[in-house]
Amino acid sequence: MIRIWIAAGTLSLGLLATGAIGPAQAGINIDIGGGGGGRISCREGARVVRYAGFRDVRPIDCSGSNYSYRGVRRHSLFEIRVRSKSGRISDVIRLRGRGGGGYDDDDDYNDDDY
Repeated sequence: MIRIWIAAGTLSLGLLATGAIGPAQAGINIDIGGGGGGRISCREGARVVRYAGFRDVRPIDCSGSNYSYRGVRRHSLFEIRVRSKSGRISDVIRLRGRGGGGYDDDDDYNDDDY
């Protein structure tokens, strides 16, 4: 029994000495501009669009200064453009949807505001 305790203690000290057991560290990076070349990633842009209330978000074009996505909101299909450097929505265009509401009630994004 003593040999087991000695072996367990020796093993524990060995692991501590090699650094295999140490303090846990967790890092969180919330910098949205962390993509290559100061740009957000295509996945980060899709997340921005989802957070703006769109669902079924699909990337259309993730190159250049603006990324394009398609998404659904209020039973209508939209094309949403996100600035690749800032991660802000720059334009929302209704492609098709239910009648009655018109275009203006869903165009919440104005280029002058961003």
